[in-house]
Amino acid sequence: MRILSLCFAVAFAALLSGCVATNVPPPDRRVTLAPDLGTRVYVTDVRCVKNPAGIYTFQANVVNNTSSDLAVQWKVSWLDPNGVAIDSAMSGWSDRMLMPYEVVPLKGTAPTSNAVDMMFYVRRARQ
Repeated sequence: MRILSLCFAVAFAALLSGCVATNVPPPDRRVTLAPDLGTRVYVTDVRCVKNPAGIYTFQANVVNNTSSDLAVQWKVSWLDPNGVAIDSAMSGWSDRMLMPYEVVPLKGTAPTSNAVDMMFYVRRARQ
């Protein structure tokens, strides 16, 4: 009887912990989320596609994981074959307001065909 009670308690605890867990996808090495975002935001479906002219386009979904509006900034840094950032007019931060639980696809295009990879950054909007 005592073993049955212990098994029930362990199963109940496992059930509760399963209900509390949030399904957050594993991180992509090319994505950096600022620590001040905590678990409020996550990024899914990171994709880079090369067009026939040899220029990459990036797209990722940014997800507001809260019940509140959230102002964020984002940018894409394009990298050359040596992993060095390519400077361009599009290298700056862009603003985006995320509605509660909204999933927003964000995209950017490489400034040159010399870009072979990218880094995507998201942070809370600066005042």
